[in-house]
Amino acid sequence: MRNWLLPENLEDILPPQAQRIDAMRGRLLELFRVHGYELVIPPLLEYMESLLTGTGHDLDLRTFKLVDQLRAG
Repeated sequence: MRNWLLPENLEDILPPQAQRIDAMRGRLLELFRVHGYELVIPPLLEYMESLLTGTGHDLDLRTFKLVDQLRAG
């Protein structure tokens, strides 16, 4: 039995599968690179005001939110 909880549909990916996924990722990135695309890494976290601009109420209901205790007060 697991002693930790993860949100639904999230799981650890162990080394053998992680290596296969990383190899596929590398091949895809190289394919895109040779066709002129450049890598961009967006932030993992954003302020809700920025993320939801113009998207409507539906995305707000489906968004996982973290509260910044320093900013929220």
